[in-house]
Amino acid sequence: MARRPAPPAFRPYLAPILLRSVGNVAGARLLTALVNEIVALIDIAGGPRVLLQSSPPIVNGALRTVAIEYQHRSEPAWAPPGTYTDLVHHLLVISVKGTLAAISTSEPAIRPRINRKVVAARPISRAEIESGFVGDEAKALWLDGIHARSDAKPDAKTLMGRALEFAIDPLGDQTYAFKAVRSKVPLVLSSGAASQVIGASPDEGRLWLNRPGSWLDFAADTETLLDKVDAVAAGPATVRFPALAQAVTDLATVSDADAVAVVPPELLAEDTDPILKERAARWAYGAEFVIAPGAGPNLVATVTLETTLLGDLSITPTLTGDKVALDLVWITQPAPAAAERADFDALMAEYDWLKIYYGSGHTISGGRCFRSAYTDQWFPDWKFKNLAGYNVTQEKPVVLPGQTLGGSIGTPKAPGQPDDSLFGYCHDIFDRGWLASDDGSMELADFVHIDDDTDLVTLIHAKGAASTAAAREVSASKYEVVTGQAVKNLRHLERQSLADVLDAGRHHLIADAVWHDGVRQPDRTGLIARVQALPANYRKRVVILQPQLTETEHDNCANGLATPTRTLKMKQLNTLLLAARLSANAVGADLEVWGEE
Repeated sequence: MARRPAPPAFRPYLAPILLRSVGNVAGARLLTALVNEIVALIDIAGGPRVLLQSSPPIVNGALRTVAIEYQHRSEPAWAPPGTYTDLVHHLLVISVKGTLAAISTSEPAIRPRINRKVVAARPISRAEIESGFVGDEAKALWLDGIHARSDAKPDAKTLMGRALEFAIDPLGDQTYAFKAVRSKVPLVLSSGAASQVIGASPDEGRLWLNRPGSWLDFAADTETLLDKVDAVAAGPATVRFPALAQAVTDLATVSDADAVAVVPPELLAEDTDPILKERAARWAYGAEFVIAPGAGPNLVATVTLETTLLGDLSITPTLTGDKVALDLVWITQPAPAAAERADFDALMAEYDWLKIYYGSGHTISGGRCFRSAYTDQWFPDWKFKNLAGYNVTQEKPVVLPGQTLGGSIGTPKAPGQPDDSLFGYCHDIFDRGWLASDDGSMELADFVHIDDDTDLVTLIHAKGAASTAAAREVSASKYEVVTGQAVKNLRHLERQSLADVLDAGRHHLIADAVWHDGVRQPDRTGLIARVQALPANYRKRVVILQPQLTETEHDNCANGLATPTRTLKMKQLNTLLLAARLSANAVGADLEVWGEE
């Protein structure tokens, strides 16, 4: 019996391009076709890459794998030609299961060739990458601007954080599409963790993860990724960042070409070959395009590189599936610029670097077409509270004879008649931890609350509804003043500022409105000490209590059951609150708005 060859001792980095076969070729036939195509791409006679060896198929259950080793020779850009030669050894691994394939390579520069030139299989769709390999708690987000170029707005942005899905500006970031992301995905690999931080580049059909501990772990993890693709293809598509610009699959309404730029993502990638990065920088910063719009998405651009006129370039976009291909033809070809045109053609044959902006609001970028258009976004943090027994129109309590406002909060108006104001509601529900009112002309909030268990600091701003009617309508104007107060006082969420303003107001009449675990305190001394003792990582929150909006009215507006006028008011209110939420997020705080159930 023939002995199965031992697995190689390689430890490849798991960063595959995920592909699906063309024409339902599968298994061993697909693997053979991919190996033949990729070997041809690598081992070009007289080229810088030389094939060393290719393994026989390595079989792990239903997974078939071939490992290809090759050399890449290059000369350092800083040395005179022929002086030195850099020699780098690379590994390329092709794995196939059924009609799906995964290709991991140690040489970044070979990826675009595979992505664009291999025909036996094509990268899986952007939607499949997004649905299967983009999860929650995004740690890094690369955004590509599809708006008209402006000095006041970046062409691209890179965000880093703990959960960036909450850091996206739902208003200002609508003109950005995400090009790549690192996020937590519920997927069990050889590491054993229940979730993995996975990097995903949807337009390239590529992931990047880690370096598994052994070849067998690499093979097992690759098979898990392919199985995930199979499962995703059978389910509904998921849009992970709906506030961002989305790709379109129809060029029928694309028109009025306005601008063209060379935008190489390789300028930002850490693993880009230095020579390629130098070429990318030259074209990104030195190329100029003067546009003459044509029919639909077509155009002609007069191209200049630095001070050299390259000629007139016809650009014709065509759409196949969700990918946009650009047919580039030089209409005029000044003789002195032959070398520059050849360099441009070579780069465009390898990379999707051209970015085209249209007056119709579309942008072609990275082989995709995106539409830049404002979409109404919903404020996500509505909380609807049970306010039965409270007068939703009455913000403050009735001041009892001989009493101050602070002394009347939470105090029965008469025997059997509790304080039913919104202040009374705050007093009743925040009965654990520290609570104080600071109502007044220079107030920091109607109430400040500190949760002793979680160190959550909350500033509460309350405003009464216009009526007690159960069917009252949404009103953006009812939220404008209280929202402005909340934004104006965000600075007081900072520990020292909060302690200072509480201390400065300790002699005001309202200063006796202090409770700890529901027990009234003589003054603010204990509260100020608690603020000063907050840990560095204490949490911050702003609550706007305005019962004008009921849960029923909210849902009717969201589900298309309200009149157009009411729906418009709801959209205006959402915009107002989203802007306030951005301000709160900027100081590290969450914003919640409380209505009535």
